[in-house]
Amino acid sequence: MSEYKQPRISDAEALDMLQNMPTAELMARADEIRRARHGSKTYYVHSHNLNPTNLCVVKCKLCSFWRPDNAADAYVTTIDDARKSLEKAQNWNLTDLHIVGGMIPELDLDYYEKLFALSREMLPGVLLQGMTAVEIHWIAGNAGISVRETLIRLKAAGFGSISGGGAEIFHPDVRKKIATTKILAQQWLDVHQVAHELGIPTNATMLFGHIEKDEHLIDHLSRLRALQDVTGGFQAVIPLPFQANGKALGVKYTPSGDRQVRVAALSRIYCDNFPHVRMLVNYMDRKLLGVLTHSGVDDIGGTSLDERIAKEGGAPTSQKFFTAQEMEDFLANLGHTPILTNSVYEDLKPETGNWKLEEGGVDNFKSQVSGLKFRWQAILDRVEAGERINAEDAAIIYDEAPFQELGRVADVCRRRAVPGDRATYVFDKNLNTTNVCVVDCKFCAFYTKQEKDNAYVKSPEEIVEQVKAAAEAGATQILIQGGLHPDLKLDYYEACLSGIRDNVDIWIHSLSPTEIEFMAKMEHISIKECLQRLKDAGLQSLPGGGAEILNDDIRKRISPKKTRSKAWLDLMEDAHSIGLKTTATMVYGFGETTEQRIEHFMKVRDLQDRTGGFTAFIPWSFSPDMTDLECPRLQNGVDYLRLVAMARIVLDNVPHLQAGWVTEGPDVSQLALQFGADDYGGVLMTEEVVSATGVDYKVDEDLVIHLIREAGWVPAQRTTQYDLIKVYDEVEA
Repeated sequence: MSEYKQPRISDAEALDMLQNMPTAELMARADEIRRARHGSKTYYVHSHNLNPTNLCVVKCKLCSFWRPDNAADAYVTTIDDARKSLEKAQNWNLTDLHIVGGMIPELDLDYYEKLFALSREMLPGVLLQGMTAVEIHWIAGNAGISVRETLIRLKAAGFGSISGGGAEIFHPDVRKKIATTKILAQQWLDVHQVAHELGIPTNATMLFGHIEKDEHLIDHLSRLRALQDVTGGFQAVIPLPFQANGKALGVKYTPSGDRQVRVAALSRIYCDNFPHVRMLVNYMDRKLLGVLTHSGVDDIGGTSLDERIAKEGGAPTSQKFFTAQEMEDFLANLGHTPILTNSVYEDLKPETGNWKLEEGGVDNFKSQVSGLKFRWQAILDRVEAGERINAEDAAIIYDEAPFQELGRVADVCRRRAVPGDRATYVFDKNLNTTNVCVVDCKFCAFYTKQEKDNAYVKSPEEIVEQVKAAAEAGATQILIQGGLHPDLKLDYYEACLSGIRDNVDIWIHSLSPTEIEFMAKMEHISIKECLQRLKDAGLQSLPGGGAEILNDDIRKRISPKKTRSKAWLDLMEDAHSIGLKTTATMVYGFGETTEQRIEHFMKVRDLQDRTGGFTAFIPWSFSPDMTDLECPRLQNGVDYLRLVAMARIVLDNVPHLQAGWVTEGPDVSQLALQFGADDYGGVLMTEEVVSATGVDYKVDEDLVIHLIREAGWVPAQRTTQYDLIKVYDEVEA
């Protein structure tokens, strides 16, 4: 088994990487290091949180957890209260008990000695950890003894590891603003140094995404790395994204997906003497967490049962894990080997700064680090040089190339197809005419039967009034679609379209090929005649819905009554022939093969070669909840970014590629802008189809502008046809 020694980068190099290196490349470099050290192993703990009090004498400006003394929801946990909490946890098969909370005189060293002794008695074999350096320093001062003596007494009572909290940002320019009454950075470091000298392993956090600058992050990591050089006692560095949803500091936005990935990756590259990089699942969206595990992160934290601090800060509780099995399934879905451990990784004994390659990691490490040429590299070299690839080449790179490499090359293709530094969005509204549908697609959670109580049909007058309201609110595009209702004929849609055309100044981008085919069949007219009548009534362009996967074996399985792939393509060709531009979509994740996905790309590309009528390509992942279709494997954020990159690489004649925040969430969709996408899609005022599955992400125009800007692009509002309405330059930031 060979050894891997990571080259050390300087502070200046780290800052340059953080500020200038393309995201996909930064991810790739961090992932190389992570896989060289840990192979496919990814660690997690099954932990219970005990937060003794939310009262605190420190009252940090950044904290949403602490309460004033007279607050209605203020609490103090007595030893008897703690016993009851521990009794609940006795059958949970925990690896860790995490104890951290506020600081008040009543909860002194004697209290914590009793609490740890009780915890050790009731949860034998469970690691007792927590107690930030801030708490330990305060308790020692309150007791009138040294930090060393305090730690010795806590260790004797059963305390096993310091969690790493309270570090925030070390730089005084930041610390004096966000944690005025908290211990100084050097005091935090001194507590950890004493702990390491006493054989108590610790972790180290860095709270980012509030008022700090990039230079402050590098300074923080530099101080951690320097102490680790001396003691080797840190187990993991834990970048913590500040939760702006809480009441603290008045910061508007939590760090975006791109920012979190970049900080995590830089932490892995820079902190070369830390065994692990951990990101905590209770702070972020699951799809983003999956991407982070391919960006240098080898530990996703744990279940954190009964956790209160992140929750009070506004962290999304919907993303939490509640069982170890759930975490294992999540990691396995991402291609990792799940390792249940505790916060001191007791089954691992790495030498500081020098890790042996884990089994299973050698081949991956060689393929990505050693410079050996594999067949996917030659294909990507050709793509980067501007060459078109065939279906066989596309299948090879789809299956074999690291997704970060696909992203790097897709970004080159994106810049070639859409020169400049702008990323666009459109302000639109979705309106559903009806939720009644006779097609009964197995993958759809939106439709219902005509006789059901929840069935509805909107009149043309209602549609026009709702479009008026949307236009008055700023929408420039309306997307009207709905189920295939047996009583809604062509004249109904003509009335809707002409009513909008004659009364509202808005672009009508509406009606999927499936709906149009259904109308033509009911009217016994040709597709082209139906399209022409709709165009005459006001239709200006078509969305690409109903494509799903353009392979008939898949279509027969998921929507046996729906149009076949040739009919979808023929209808789009007819639309293009009469001057209607369209988009093309893809819904993936039904269990289709790589070859079937590539087939979809090639059919779109071939039609575009003939007509040039597609303005954009929009991929979505299938959301199975509330549907009648069994999902072979949930698609994760890595799957999505891989597919986005492939779309940009293969569809070299479709100018625009939209990110899909509706199914992927704001953070991963923002990352798509680094993987070939040039458009963030629509700022939807309503959306009912995907949300019917339980996926219900929300964005507004301000957030979209922020996400585009934080990804390094200049935000620009566009029309449906990609003409620019407004460009947000730096002056308006």
